[in-house]
Amino acid sequence: MDENPLYADLPRHYVGYAWPTYGCVMTSSLHVPRAEDAARIASLLTPDPLTGSLAGLFLAAPRRTGKTTFLRSDLIPHLANKNYAVIYVDLWSDRSADPADLIVSRITTALEQHDGLISRMRKNSPVDRVGMLGFSVGLKEGGPWSGTIADALEDLIKATGKDLVVIIDEAQQAVETDAGLNAMFALKAARDAINQAPGDRHLYLLMTGSHRDKLSTLVQNRQAPFFGGIVRPFPPLGSSYIDSMAARVNEALAETAKLSPEDLEAAFDVVGRRPELLTDCLRDLIFAPEGAGPEALKRIASERKAQAEIDTLSEIASMTPLQQGILRLMARKGLAFQPFSEETREALKDVHRGRVPAVTTVQTALAALREKGFVWRREYGQYILDNADIAVALARSDDA
Repeated sequence: MDENPLYADLPRHYVGYAWPTYGCVMTSSLHVPRAEDAARIASLLTPDPLTGSLAGLFLAAPRRTGKTTFLRSDLIPHLANKNYAVIYVDLWSDRSADPADLIVSRITTALEQHDGLISRMRKNSPVDRVGMLGFSVGLKEGGPWSGTIADALEDLIKATGKDLVVIIDEAQQAVETDAGLNAMFALKAARDAINQAPGDRHLYLLMTGSHRDKLSTLVQNRQAPFFGGIVRPFPPLGSSYIDSMAARVNEALAETAKLSPEDLEAAFDVVGRRPELLTDCLRDLIFAPEGAGPEALKRIASERKAQAEIDTLSEIASMTPLQQGILRLMARKGLAFQPFSEETREALKDVHRGRVPAVTTVQTALAALREKGFVWRREYGQYILDNADIAVALARSDDA
């Protein structure tokens, strides 16, 4: 890894996490460390039946609100410093790959990093333990090995001598494929097998998502892999972030244009508490005419929000009439949207040349909307808008 003072004090023993990937993390000088949030989440990774979350943590917040940056830049280093081993998997790192493949690939990398010790540990053990979501790994010293996710994670805990935390970022993506869903069941099985076995080492699962309803598919019914779990809000960027950003931007502003933390808090709310959008607003403010201050920031933030909606509506306008009609119907119906019902297809007649579209025609349109990132399939036959901003933009355009 390139020398970087940001990483100088970080331990180099992450399990299954390639250090060069850290070079891609948005950890510029604008990153505000969130040590308290990291410590608070880490404190839940304990077997204590009252304060711990041995069954797993499920945390949701809208996209672009700083979740992944926090995980990579704050939580993972904190966990490493607390002597946890960590496997991190971002299911959005390759949207074309099956989520199960991404999970297995990261576990495979972890095994390879400890191949010598693991192969010696299991030199006299059978090599044919294949179960749900089995995979093959070529160990440099031990030869080809097949096993289950539970086998692999158990061996990693033994090899490192540490508690293991598996972090699945954008975990809701796993339910889009059968293999991905099986991977979630396999992680649950591994969690139970390891945590219920004798010994003082544990496996903790942390699942994050950018849509609460999506993430809830992992916990909400008896067929879900983590039935009984609770989806909680992801820790939001708070006052320390606002104070830090206010101090930094005021260094570049004229004395008459200084901003208070309250000014930034208000603008942050306008742009949906998205740090990238706030940063863009502050850059615009810095290059605004001298004398620009809180009122200018308020105007810039409002314009940014409006522009984001215009961009969304512009992309929707380029779609087929049937795709647009489906999106508008989904925005009105919400979770009650039934894509293939007679009522839905009858409602789409006006945007389909006056004819009721066939079920296959609606399926094709939904597949295209999924490909464009506007629609997410919750489970077979059920679809929801990918994020709430789409519904808001459509509602504003209908009211205009």
